[in-house]
Amino acid sequence: MIFYMIRHKASGEFMPQGKRNRGYSHWNPSNQTEPFYGELKGVPRLIDTEKRAKRIIAMWSANPNAQSFMSSNWMMNDELEYRTKPDGRTKDDLEVVEVRIFPRRAIE
Repeated sequence: MIFYMIRHKASGEFMPQGKRNRGYSHWNPSNQTEPFYGELKGVPRLIDTEKRAKRIIAMWSANPNAQSFMSSNWMMNDELEYRTKPDGRTKDDLEVVEVRIFPRRAIE
């Protein structure tokens, strides 16, 4: 089976499988000052297509530390807004790595 993983070039760390629907916008090995960074380390995220992995990188670089919330203006129009906290990340910080997984053969 072929999967794809996302690796941070400078540290060699792989994007982890997220916990509790937190997303990946907070994962940045270059900036480990976020209080929940340690929670995101662990099992690497396996992605089924290279195209999807590249989209994930694009979103990761476009929305650093993003938080979404609903806001209402004086005309009672609800809008989804995003607040971001830039931390210097770029698409070039990450790369897509192809991973081949083979079934383990039974030892007789």
